[in-house]
Amino acid sequence: MKILTKIFLFSFVASASLAANTSKVNLKELQEQIASLQAQVNELKTSSANNNNEKVQKQIDELQDRVDENELNAALSKVKMGLDFTVGGASVHGKIGGVKSNNENKWATEVHLNLNAQINDRTRFTGRLAMAKYWGNMGNRTFIGDYEGGRNPQGNSVVYLDRAYIDYDIIPDVFVATIGRQPGTDGPGSNLRNSSVRMSTYPAMLVNAMGDALVLTYKPQSLKDYSAAFRAGYIRFYQGSEIDIEGGRNLLGTQKGKDSNLYLLMAEGELPLGDFGKNLFILSYIHGDKYSLPINTNLRSTSLKILDDTYNLGNNDLLNLHFESSNTFGSPFSWFVSASYYRGSKGVDNSEKMKADIASNLSIVTAMGQIMENVTPGSQTIAQTTLAGIQNEVLQSGALNWNNKDAWAIHIGARYDFTKAFNLGFEFFHGSKYWVALSRPGINDPLDFRNTRGNVYDVYAIWRLDLNQYLRFAYTHIDYQYANSSVPVGGTYKVNDKANIFSLFYNVRF
Repeated sequence: MKILTKIFLFSFVASASLAANTSKVNLKELQEQIASLQAQVNELKTSSANNNNEKVQKQIDELQDRVDENELNAALSKVKMGLDFTVGGASVHGKIGGVKSNNENKWATEVHLNLNAQINDRTRFTGRLAMAKYWGNMGNRTFIGDYEGGRNPQGNSVVYLDRAYIDYDIIPDVFVATIGRQPGTDGPGSNLRNSSVRMSTYPAMLVNAMGDALVLTYKPQSLKDYSAAFRAGYIRFYQGSEIDIEGGRNLLGTQKGKDSNLYLLMAEGELPLGDFGKNLFILSYIHGDKYSLPINTNLRSTSLKILDDTYNLGNNDLLNLHFESSNTFGSPFSWFVSASYYRGSKGVDNSEKMKADIASNLSIVTAMGQIMENVTPGSQTIAQTTLAGIQNEVLQSGALNWNNKDAWAIHIGARYDFTKAFNLGFEFFHGSKYWVALSRPGINDPLDFRNTRGNVYDVYAIWRLDLNQYLRFAYTHIDYQYANSSVPVGGTYKVNDKANIFSLFYNVRF
């Protein structure tokens, strides 16, 4: 019984340790305790088998349940959770194509459940679940892609995987591999307006959407004082594995291209500017190879498919230079400038493929013409003419013509912290005629102003209620100078559209 008493006492101490704050629990020691406890249970089982004592066996079973519970708690204790909650309202007024529009008092909620775990000395997990929606939305009324699920408030209350990645220290503090859903949103260039620290590896002007990738980071020890890091990454932008879905691919079928790959190079660090203050410099480059999109189009006013496949469209390159300064010269003034150059190239001529796809999808037109030929002579000719007309209309629209064009954009922002409780900021963005950003809408940016072909002016005020919560009022004015913002196909044309957004948001983080 001494052994049994000792084990119960040991188990009680282990349970008490687990109930403590996880930051004070040494998980390695706890695992060693559990292992020792299990060894003593095994010793007691052997003793019970030799003595055939039912009472001792019952106590062993109860003790084994305690061991299992401790092991479960030890696993759960590794995961730390945090919450980011935003709710607010906005009024949007616009003038599109000379027609005025007004959307008053549109409320929305966004929730981020943050997950972090130090798995062991060399392995860390970071995750985030996200939901964003306008109040009263009865369903997902628009197409919400995987790259914006949980961020675009036009969706519903479904919770999406915003990020989930593992950092593995191949060489601790020198060479790190990051794999999984990347921290690709709310990066440098958005933290001033969001009143947050750096929330993403990548500058918001480079990418502000979700994606899956493998990234290798090298941190040379000789440049440790400058927080220098060099990254190389491979991103799978699209690979069409949605079986039996438009643009998808049966895994047992034959693959002929239709995959999009992105390749990333980055260098970042703090420049030695002396008393200038804390700063961040990032130079980034992304090359897109075989940019692909699933195209699903119906014949006008019908349910007949015109196009229902994936198309390779072309290549693109994106170069970004980002610099930010916090509390410049020790003052309450912080600012950033982010500039990007975009180039579309090697546009693919999809005309013959489109003709074949349209003919295949509308084979019913040809079939009906053949059937009616005996009843109404000339029906077959009319059907062929109709099909040719549909093909020509789609081709002449140029909707899938890749923009083999150069473009650029610049984003400037500044904030002055009058007190710890009150901050005032201003941002300006300009995108050129063919500008395209790897960015998607969010609750704080419903029109995705980083994809504007024109000018954006934004003024905001932040009132901090305490360390965990703040209010932000913002006025955003957008001048659209060219159409088809956010898409790299279909060309563009001059417009004179405008949008004004008045918003008030309440944010809580803990």
